[in-house]
Amino acid sequence: MKEEITYFTDIGIVNTDETLRIVKERATKSSIKTIIVASTKGHTISKALKLFEDSGTKFIVVGGSKKEFPTNLYEELIEGGHQPIFNEDHALSYPDIAWRILRRFSEGMKVCVEMTLIATDMGYLPPGEEVIAIAGTGRIAFPKGGGADTAIVIEAVKSTEFFETTLAELDRKKKGRRIKEILCKPR
Repeated sequence: MKEEITYFTDIGIVNTDETLRIVKERATKSSIKTIIVASTKGHTISKALKLFEDSGTKFIVVGGSKKEFPTNLYEELIEGGHQPIFNEDHALSYPDIAWRILRRFSEGMKVCVEMTLIATDMGYLPPGEEVIAIAGTGRIAFPKGGGADTAIVIEAVKSTEFFETTLAELDRKKKGRRIKEILCKPR
């Protein structure tokens, strides 16, 4: 299998359209029908809904707080069969060192993993399903949110199992890997 990774020279919202295009291309090539999107104020998911219209894609949207998310967009997501959830709905806990390591890849990489763990812990994803996760960098610096600059293919897994590595998993090699592909990220 040979796939391409896009590395962005800048971070944040300027990469949102290209990130979504890359994700749509990858989702179209595969049987992946669930996409997890970080969207604090609705900018990224609004663009994704338009781009993926009538594709049968299910979105799980993870936002910071329901108070800062647009009410009309929240209702649109529910009516469309998508699942909005917020950080306040689930207390995610994992080792500090893991958070630091993921952040070395990019802020978006850390968030992609966190969202997948949250969605799986809450029962919105069955463990083992491959999904695409989209996140970004710098939401505080941008009035409309940070946009998207990172996308990965990741296996849904509960937070209690993500960081476990047993000898049996290492023997099976593939079983221990959760992040399957990096589609794009800032350089």
